[in-house]
Amino acid sequence: MRRAVPATFALALVAGACVAPAATAEGRQIEALYTAFLVIAALVALVVFGLATFAIVRYRFVPRAAGIEPRQVHGNNLVEVIWTAVPLLIVGGLFAGSLAVLARTEARSAEPVVEIQVEAFRWGWTFSYPDEGVQVSGFGNPGPEIVVPIDRPVRLSLTSADVAHSWFVPRFLFKRDAIPGRTNTFEITVEEPGTYRGQCAEFCGIGHSQMPFGVRAVSEDEYRAWLEQASGDQG
Repeated sequence: MRRAVPATFALALVAGACVAPAATAEGRQIEALYTAFLVIAALVALVVFGLATFAIVRYRFVPRAAGIEPRQVHGNNLVEVIWTAVPLLIVGGLFAGSLAVLARTEARSAEPVVEIQVEAFRWGWTFSYPDEGVQVSGFGNPGPEIVVPIDRPVRLSLTSADVAHSWFVPRFLFKRDAIPGRTNTFEITVEEPGTYRGQCAEFCGIGHSQMPFGVRAVSEDEYRAWLEQASGDQG
């Protein structure tokens, strides 16, 4: 058991290092917070396992027949203050960091470049660009795909037509629930061009696994060209 815990922790560190980097500005902030949590957890584990191993090896059992007893210590006020204060400081720092990241990821820009209305339904998605009169809808694989410009704030207003769903894009490190009768608004700023796959992450019925979608991030010129073409197709 003692060997399994460090081995599991080491595997967690390796797995964390292999995760693809976040593709949005908001995701990078979340990623930095995750990294801080992981590093602090690793340091705490190193101290705990190191001290435990030292105590086990240094003060291992000695038969009483040998006439040797370890020195008896009745506590140490300084050590007790340290092991109380350090965890409090760590937890307080992580709490403050979490609040700061939450505030930044929940922030709203004064004038987002793109506004998209998202409606989830069993079992698909409808994405509407109200200012441009463009709508993208679909269900099943590969699902509908929206296009957004890189390095520009994109505001999404998310709701559901029937039951609870969830909008989730792994590379964005972001998930937000779609609730009937309620609108959840958030913003993303994609920093790297590419296509990012998303999926409903809230079990919503028999077709839940068939609710993928895509977000394609392109340059602003490409985005305008796509918008013009999509508007013409639907006009």
